[in-house]
Amino acid sequence: MDFWTRLKDQIKRKNTTQEWIAGKIGVPFGTFRKWLTRKSYPDVKQGLEIAALLDTSAEYLVTGSGPDILSEEERNLVRDYRKLDKADQENITLAMGAWLRKGKSFP
Repeated sequence: MDFWTRLKDQIKRKNTTQEWIAGKIGVPFGTFRKWLTRKSYPDVKQGLEIAALLDTSAEYLVTGSGPDILSEEERNLVRDYRKLDKADQENITLAMGAWLRKGKSFP
């Protein structure tokens, strides 16, 4: 499987559209379509933005390996965490650290 196939698969997995991705990264849809038909390529910054929007890594899109792809539940947790303000994020990080220091583990 190549970059383009993984990209299309991740768009389907995310249940979104090519148009949505193009709009979010600020490129015309025609440009995005050229990428998918391999007539041109995104730059590195755009590739990273695409990966972030699809809740995956650029490494995965390029190589097919890398950090494990998150489950739907994990993606939802990350999305919700990112919605929090910095103080709440810090509190959660501290609580998790304390939990782990006590020798607890997460299921």
